[in-house]
Amino acid sequence: MYATPEELKVMFSDDTTEELEAQLASCEATIKELYSYGRAWALDCRQMRVAEHNSSHVRAELRRRKTGDSQVQSSQVGPAVYREIK
Repeated sequence: MYATPEELKVMFSDDTTEELEAQLASCEATIKELYSYGRAWALDCRQMRVAEHNSSHVRAELRRRKTGDSQVQSSQVGPAVYREIK
């Protein structure tokens, strides 16, 4: 995710917080659906990369609206998620 807070503000200026949360839910549903086809396939799928990219922008904008900063702080990062590829 390389958008600055100013770019995020412009990108999502017409969207309400509720709309952004709905977009995030949609991206997460797409990711979950693609994983159901098989993890190796999903990780190589363009649709998966687009959904993950969009979800990161939406998360950053939601974070910016709540905290004023779109950067992920080290205290906000949870444990690493390792995906086993078969």
